[in-house]
Amino acid sequence: MSKPRTTFLSQEEIEAIHNASLRVLEKTGIKVMSETALDVLKKGGAKVDYGTNHATLPRQLVEEALEMAPKTITYGARNPKYDLVLDKREVHFTTDGYAPFIRDFETGERRSSTKADLADWIRIADYLDNVHLVWASVCPGDVPAPMQKITETIIALRNTEKHFQGEALSAREAQYQIEIAAAIVGGREELKEKPIISAVQCPIAPLVFEEGSVEAVIEFARAGIPVAPLPMPLMCETGPATVAGTVVVCNVENLASLVISELASPGAPVVYSCAAGGIDIKTGSAAEGAPEYGIVQMVAAQMARFYNLPSLVCGGCSDSKLPDVQAGFERAMTLTTSILTGADIITGLGGLNTASTMSPELLVIDNEIINAIFRIARGFEVNDDTLAVEVIDKVGPGGHFLGQKHTIEHFKKETWIPELSDRSDFVSWQQAGSRSLDEVAKEKVREIRASHKPAPFPEAVEREISQILKCARAEFLRSS
Repeated sequence: MSKPRTTFLSQEEIEAIHNASLRVLEKTGIKVMSETALDVLKKGGAKVDYGTNHATLPRQLVEEALEMAPKTITYGARNPKYDLVLDKREVHFTTDGYAPFIRDFETGERRSSTKADLADWIRIADYLDNVHLVWASVCPGDVPAPMQKITETIIALRNTEKHFQGEALSAREAQYQIEIAAAIVGGREELKEKPIISAVQCPIAPLVFEEGSVEAVIEFARAGIPVAPLPMPLMCETGPATVAGTVVVCNVENLASLVISELASPGAPVVYSCAAGGIDIKTGSAAEGAPEYGIVQMVAAQMARFYNLPSLVCGGCSDSKLPDVQAGFERAMTLTTSILTGADIITGLGGLNTASTMSPELLVIDNEIINAIFRIARGFEVNDDTLAVEVIDKVGPGGHFLGQKHTIEHFKKETWIPELSDRSDFVSWQQAGSRSLDEVAKEKVREIRASHKPAPFPEAVEREISQILKCARAEFLRSS
């Protein structure tokens, strides 16, 4: 099978990044704003200064953590047919996030998102075949802030049968999310065996771990919930001006988070991850549609393979404000590079305006873009049958192959057929309504919203989750 696979760095360059990262961890260190996490690090052999919330990590500690970390992780789902194995063989996709705005697909208006928008978004993601796990991409802005993450978890799991990737901003939020997921699968041991949730937990670049987030990492590690410590340094701002230097910051934050997880619970599942990239020098804002962004994601996927860890990188991102030509070429560029590099999970689908706005119709279009790129990534076979010498001889000069048995046997396998894109001639397209791609995608969104209903929770599970939600409201809203 001729299957394309891209590498960006030589082995020597990969080892240079690794050794530079170890020097930063040993000398510069990290800032950890949690006494609990500092205790974990100190007990494991790190040098800790509680007065300055500073820790340095010796090389041996990092190497031991890398040895403890699982090299393959199973992401469970409510419906076992959606279980995923992160083993560096297949690419899986999830949506972009986490956005305070949604682009109303009916009016085109950019507005604050609600819990109803989140439920719709999750159902659309659940329907699409190239969204393999779901992320709470839009914020339920009509829910009190202290309850948003817990509410997101419940809404997402109610509206998908796939694996859910969330986030917690404190240890207590993590504990509630673990409790919700455990109620669905039948207990904590069952959840640890096949977690139906995972968590993205972002360090603050450069090299800072916030109290709530890092304590949530520890809770997830002890419960066996996979964590993707998503570093987000930006070249020239929170990372050096060079791609290599920004990659080092990203790598250091990944390794530091992994050490914390493994010291908290040896064998904790950790997914090497990256959302680092460049900025627009003219505005100072992040540039997720830039070539540098795609380069950094490719390098991150290679670093993950170097450490033999599962990986999550970004792709399909865009700085455009509309589902337009700019959105199309930016996401196609970064999706292609990430897919061909072979990451386990690629996140970024459906996002506009540097992931601050989500677009339902764009999510549907992204599903089609991925199908097309998958056709490139799948490659082709070269053997006696596919070389087709006998068929060419049979047809001969000036003939055609349409009626050949060989064509009927192979065209579906070899030729990609789009669902949304229009390939008809101009007159046929005009007679069919002269519809643009985003208009076709809007119709698909309407269809999904009207017809797609994931399986509901059993009544007993719904009662238990309602009780968990009641307890969380009493705790968080009273304290706020």
